Order: sequence, then C-alpha cells, then structure tokens
Amino acid sequence: MKATLPIAALLATALTGMLSGCASNNTLAKQQAALPKEQVNAAGLFSETCARCHGADGKAKTFHGRLLGAQNLTSVKWQSKTTDDTIIHAIKTGPGAMPAFGKKLSAAEIEALAAYVRTLKPAQ
Repeated sequence: MKATLPIAALLATALTGMLSGCASNNTLAKQQAALPKEQVNAAGLFSETCARCHGADGKAKTFHGRLLGAQNLTSVKWQSKTTDDTIIHAIKTGPGAMPAFGKKLSAAEIEALAAYVRTLKPAQ
C-alpha cells in the first residue's frame, strides 16, 4: 500500500513553493544595498524581485501573478488612487500573498522600486 500525504499537507507544500517563487535570490539587491536611491538600478531590481508575479511590464499576467492575484501595476485607476507611501509600505510588508521585502532591501532600494512602479503607468 502506498503512503500518501493528507490533502492539506500537499496544498501547504504547493502554496509554500508558489510563494517562494515570488522571491528571488536578491543578487542585484545585495550588490546595491549601500547605494543611494538615485544610483539604484530600479528596473533591474524590479526584474529580479517583482517581475515573476507582476510581470516585466507590471501587468501581472504571469502564472504566479494570476495564481496569487498580483496587482496590475499599470492600472490607471490603481496608480491614481495609490500613494507613494502605500507602495513603499506594500513593498516593505508584503500585503496578501506578496512576500515582504523590508528586511531584504535597503530603504533606498525600496524607494527606488516605488518610483519605478510609477513609471509603469500607461501614457494617457
């Protein structure tokens, strides 16, 4: 007779794998942790830490993004109603299924990422 894991254990394992897929090894983040905001490669940092869920274009049309309900960062409505402080807080604390980056990124990197998110707003 085969040993089987309870369904709850399988789901927990799958969810853990999916959530860890949102985080990266933060190679670029480690390299530029001491840089001021103006020198941070925010596009590269976004690609390294955010694009798996939010997509390179910010539209969240990725497997992980759809699965976890990632925010479409290009939404005009979302961009207009969301403050910079809210974006910074979200990056730091990780709302919902999003991992928290407050201990993985420097304050300058988080501010640079928030500014980069603003560039994803489509031209009107």
